[in-house]
Amino acid sequence: MDRPRIMIAGERSGVGKSTITIGILLALKAKGLEVQPFKNGPDFLDPMHHNETGDRVSRNLDTWMFPDWVPTSFHRASSGADISVVEGSMGLYDGMGGRSEEGSSAFLAKRLRCPVILVIDARSCSRSAGAVAKGFKTFDPAVDVRGVIFNQVGGRDHLGMLEEAIEGLGLIGLGGIPRNRDACLESRHLGLVPAKESDNRERYDEIRKMVEDNLDLEMLLDIARGAPEWEHAEEMTIDRSGNFRLAVARDAAFNFYYEDNLDIMRSLGASITTFSPIDGDLPDADGYYLGGGYPELHLDAMEANDALRSSLLRRMKEGTPVYAECGGLMYLCRKVKGQDGRAREMAGVFDAEVEMTPKLQALGYVEAECVADSVLSPAGGRVRGHVFHYSRVASPGGERFAYRLSKPKGIVGPWDGMVKGSALASYLHLHFGSNLDFAKGLALSCLGERTGPGTNDGPMS
Repeated sequence: MDRPRIMIAGERSGVGKSTITIGILLALKAKGLEVQPFKNGPDFLDPMHHNETGDRVSRNLDTWMFPDWVPTSFHRASSGADISVVEGSMGLYDGMGGRSEEGSSAFLAKRLRCPVILVIDARSCSRSAGAVAKGFKTFDPAVDVRGVIFNQVGGRDHLGMLEEAIEGLGLIGLGGIPRNRDACLESRHLGLVPAKESDNRERYDEIRKMVEDNLDLEMLLDIARGAPEWEHAEEMTIDRSGNFRLAVARDAAFNFYYEDNLDIMRSLGASITTFSPIDGDLPDADGYYLGGGYPELHLDAMEANDALRSSLLRRMKEGTPVYAECGGLMYLCRKVKGQDGRAREMAGVFDAEVEMTPKLQALGYVEAECVADSVLSPAGGRVRGHVFHYSRVASPGGERFAYRLSKPKGIVGPWDGMVKGSALASYLHLHFGSNLDFAKGLALSCLGERTGPGTNDGPMS
């Protein structure tokens, strides 16, 4: 199948690939093209910015967390697009460790047979950039590093030296982005500031113009259109479980969701509606799903919305499934203490208190073994996910745990996933493509076809 595609990857983190990717997406859309964005790895924030550039929703592709789902996701999402643009993560070859390529942008590029455009930060260098480019080109010959974009270029003379440095390396120079502090995306502790948190239209427009004025977009399109024919293996199939209503918390506080998770739930029979713990009402539903985000920025508003907090607690006590990740975990606890040191009342599903911390508490991939039944899986189930948070559960309150993680990155060491009645709340972020049985478990719980949670041998049992 003809699936034009390109990956924008960096020599390392912080070289500006996110800003350049946004500019390319906008510039290609301005040409009248149908553009499908993707993001390598588990990041939620870059795809949120991708979603602001066009009509197609960005998808995450992760060759460690859900390798079997990657081809299915790419095949479905890229259908009908004029070009697919994949944004890499970290450095091109950065993955699970110094030897493993799993999770890396390079490994994904090989899985997708996708040409790579390397972004090099050219500040304070000229000919040395050629050595960097050659190293990335030859490090793994199976990775098709086709071209280079230079960032932070000082002027025409500087760009000329950089382009001379890659002559004879089999690489195409696509241009150089000048130094421009006004044309970049803002960041804070979890990464980029979410796209909808402020009006980015002028900033996006400046980034688009910067790319249009300085990059050879026609050459980029030629490279993408020259990608090998897409040979897709058989798709992972999802059988419908039945008709049920799933309410998803989605507002400025809760916005970390993998779009594929929602599509998988729809395939299982979910009719999805959204609600806002900040200022909305709780809709009637067969199950509730609260993702991650920045609830710490909206604690006063969520505390003031006592009606929704009380309604959610009541529905859980009635046996309605409630599944929460990270920020959602914080909301389901009794109190959350913000960076200002003041505690606010939350939903109280779990008798635990959470506090924000100035330092990162956990980051990285983990494997999880289910050691107790929950609304997602019976004991014995296994899944891969990731954690990333600046909060900690200061007083767990006696709840039991559903997960034993492969690393001590949970609520208490390796223990994660508090279970109480029909509720499950964890720091662990899941992509259901890692194990479709977890999505089926949530669907069956919403349909009332699963038994209640059991016990485990963790420190709170």
